[in-house]
Amino acid sequence: MTTLAEFIVNEADAIAQAYGRRPAAPAPPGDPARVTLLAELPELLSDLARSLGPSASTADVLPRAALDPAKTRPGGEASALLREYGILRDCIYERLEASSVTPTLGELRALSDRLSVVAADAVERALLPGAALQTSEARYRTLFASIDDGFCLIQMLFDAAGRPVDYRFLDANAAFAEQTGLRDAVGHTARALVPDLDASWFELYGRVAMTGETARFENHAAAMGRWFDVYASRVGSPELRQLALVFKDITRQKRAEEERERLLAAESAARRQAEDASRLKDEFLATVSHELRTPLTSMLGWVQILRAGRVSPDRRDHALATIERNARAQAQLIEDLLDVSRILAGKLRLEVEPVEVRAIVEAALETVRPAADAKAVNLTAALSEGVVMGDPQRLQQVVWNLLSNAVKFTPRGGRVEVLVARRDSSVDVTVADTGQGIAPEFQAHVFERFRQADGGSTRVHGGLGLGLSIVRQLVEMHGGTVTVASEGEGLGSSFTARLPVSVAPRPSLYPPRSGRDARRADGGATPPELVGLGVLVVDDDADTREMLRALLEAAGARVRVAPSMVEGLRAFHAERPDVLVSDIGMPDADGHALIRAIRAMPPEAGGAVPAIAVTAYARTQDRADALRSGFDQFIPKPVEPLEFLTVVATLSRRAG
Repeated sequence: MTTLAEFIVNEADAIAQAYGRRPAAPAPPGDPARVTLLAELPELLSDLARSLGPSASTADVLPRAALDPAKTRPGGEASALLREYGILRDCIYERLEASSVTPTLGELRALSDRLSVVAADAVERALLPGAALQTSEARYRTLFASIDDGFCLIQMLFDAAGRPVDYRFLDANAAFAEQTGLRDAVGHTARALVPDLDASWFELYGRVAMTGETARFENHAAAMGRWFDVYASRVGSPELRQLALVFKDITRQKRAEEERERLLAAESAARRQAEDASRLKDEFLATVSHELRTPLTSMLGWVQILRAGRVSPDRRDHALATIERNARAQAQLIEDLLDVSRILAGKLRLEVEPVEVRAIVEAALETVRPAADAKAVNLTAALSEGVVMGDPQRLQQVVWNLLSNAVKFTPRGGRVEVLVARRDSSVDVTVADTGQGIAPEFQAHVFERFRQADGGSTRVHGGLGLGLSIVRQLVEMHGGTVTVASEGEGLGSSFTARLPVSVAPRPSLYPPRSGRDARRADGGATPPELVGLGVLVVDDDADTREMLRALLEAAGARVRVAPSMVEGLRAFHAERPDVLVSDIGMPDADGHALIRAIRAMPPEAGGAVPAIAVTAYARTQDRADALRSGFDQFIPKPVEPLEFLTVVATLSRRAG
């Protein structure tokens, strides 16, 4: 027995009591509808529960007692009996809502079906002739007007081959027009009223007319823009082919169901997207940990070996080169993360000017050539002239990222080609390789942040999966597009950045290389002399203080250090320095407080001393805050020695 059937059996007495307390439906004096139903209610509820059981058959659908013709006395109002069934239905639903029983959607639909069948059968029997039911035309009309559902009588029309092709409306109640939107339908055919009515309606009704089997179904009338829940039964002799239809417009419910399904699908998609984002975040954090720990392992290991002192000169040079290479790799990882942060926050700004693309590509080629030579990768270029409006540093970053990726994913002995071609309204930079290629299903994701085709602990190549995302963002900020092409894994790949040409070309313009890459290429440059220059270094990190002291003293400067803002001010008052170098983030009082205190002094007391902020806070906003506080220059950590010494020398000469 189902949950709903058990509920009706257990609550039969309570349902009967609730029904008995409810006011009877309006009826002529002496109408037996309420008395009849009360007398037969226990048996009716028992039959109703049985019809809802798991083994119920079609014969179990109709409760026998309440519709027995012998129990409906002559002169009774069929409409009153129909209303009484409505009251009984309400009592069952009220008891159900007050209980803790939670029937399934199928059980609720089955209950509604059973009760609807009872009501429809009452209507049909009210229409049948006979001494027990002698119904006048007035009572028939009263019955029609008494129900909220649409009701009509139709006669099926068949063609010469016996196929149902149309039907004619013989009668209809007042609710018919409200439920269908059809006015004055009686006497007209369905095709005349709705020319494009779907043929499925004729087939469904024709089957009932031919077989005599009642049917309950939901169907969509697309031509009417409505859904209907219909109960159809044959009335009168089979030769008449007449049907009684009780139906309800359920368009609103269907739309609600569709909206619910849409919301469920959207929620499911959002959940999958959130799960994917969470998975990507976890993978990204694991990758960050791996990419930071791996160079640290090498750096710390070589430092311990060098400290032991048992290293040959050749091996010492190799150790130092390894430490420097891994330190730069970490700096690049951090720089990529900061670029992504600036892009997402909308704070990445371009310093736009006419740029010769060929010079940008040549500078990037020189930067990646050592890595290509180390892998025996053949690096070739075919460069045409072309000027675009852009930020030279960011455009070089684009080309450098594309070239680095190509070299990284190309096996030893492979080939990387760079092509710069001038189009009608653009300059195309194409980087093609003979590397591992890209699977077709991953190409749509290749420019997404944190996405890597070989993600996981078994991946062959390092990196955070940010380079190509940064490339796309930078190219789009320049008004261009970037695309990828690959025939599949093992077949190489090709990336093309298309940049709009400058409206005022200056072919002779060769912009300087970006600071970081220029320093890489010019690593052998001689640092400036700072002999006799007094420098005060304020930083709470002891290792950084000592590194800066050693760097400055090696250039000939006189250096004093302080671990805090208070100690820095004391040292400043004790001997005014030629240049101040200060960290920003320090305990108790930060570098902003230090420079504001110094700038509050008169110039003769040192208030105009040149000051450099050296900090790990490297956002654009951090730079603006430092300059606004009173610093003359801003250098993000990690510090490039040559850049740092050059800035110190420049500021000291300017002050002198």
